[in-house]
Amino acid sequence: MTRNIFKNDQLQKQFDEKGFVKLSMLEKEEVENLRNYYIDQEFDNKIEAGFHISLDNQNEDLVKEVGSKIKDVLAPKTTALLKDCQIFTASYVIKEPGLQNIVPPHQDWTFVDENEFCSATVWTALVDVSEQNGALGVIPGSHKIFNHKRSSPSPQSKSPLADHIFTLFPFVEVIEMKAGESLIFDNRLIHASPPNLSDQARIAVGIGITQSEAKLKHFYQNPSSGKLEEYDVDQSFYTWFNNKRLSDLFDAEKSPEGLNKVGEIDRVVPSLTKEEMEAKVQELEGVEYNRPFMERLAKLFNYSMDGEKQETAEEIVEPSADDEWKDERTFFQKYSLGNIVREVSWRVKGRP
Repeated sequence: MTRNIFKNDQLQKQFDEKGFVKLSMLEKEEVENLRNYYIDQEFDNKIEAGFHISLDNQNEDLVKEVGSKIKDVLAPKTTALLKDCQIFTASYVIKEPGLQNIVPPHQDWTFVDENEFCSATVWTALVDVSEQNGALGVIPGSHKIFNHKRSSPSPQSKSPLADHIFTLFPFVEVIEMKAGESLIFDNRLIHASPPNLSDQARIAVGIGITQSEAKLKHFYQNPSSGKLEEYDVDQSFYTWFNNKRLSDLFDAEKSPEGLNKVGEIDRVVPSLTKEEMEAKVQELEGVEYNRPFMERLAKLFNYSMDGEKQETAEEIVEPSADDEWKDERTFFQKYSLGNIVREVSWRVKGRP
């Protein structure tokens, strides 16, 4: 059983049951401070009509500076709310306007020994967020489904969710939030977000938290053996070893250097059929099939709910140049396939 992370027993109970809590975190002046600071920065990994985080910037000094700024604002808030904890990552989380910025259902890396400790993300909106501008969505209670080591890099170290994007998206609950509100969610929780259909960037910040006594860990899939290399790391690890750098190492058949390697373990990842995955999600309390959400996406991407392409004078989504096979899939397989593929590519490897 993991240790509690909230001071308030009611918040802890909700966090344990649903995997997340939503609450007010920042005052108006603090929101404006962080938002204006972001606008004044020059990030080299910003992608037009895409999703990007400041941690993936190639300038390590800037990543550290930005992280310190975010921590300075949010650390006093977490100290008041949480039991003795440490902040181990801090980053802006940006979704530019456009259809090409859907983030598919996924889980975050394993950061600690989850048999004893808990790690979570404090995701704080710096603008009002809704389905319209790509708010964060979650599958409540989904942190209870899996208990495997979630390793890097993506997409090479394949997640058990990778084959179930279209199975999971209809069960995502989009969480509307006001600027200054935070969603604190377990890193095991399945989360995603729809496209940003507004004309402004969706700006948020995210910090990673865990108990102060927890030892930070990272699991990297060895490109040759397929085993997971287990490392004891510190907070500086995340300012350099972002997913893109780890992905490049994997492709070069190398492992991270200069780290405290504990050893190697077998990579044990659950493998579920569509029916098995759907059954696990439907067993979760309060989770429902979000048909109105899927109908809006169907209309947006020019598909009927039965998977038939609608005849229009102009296509909304151009087919990818990489699509060399005839696409005969239904809407739930097609509505965002090109966008998801491009989005994942941009996030983990840089824009082509």
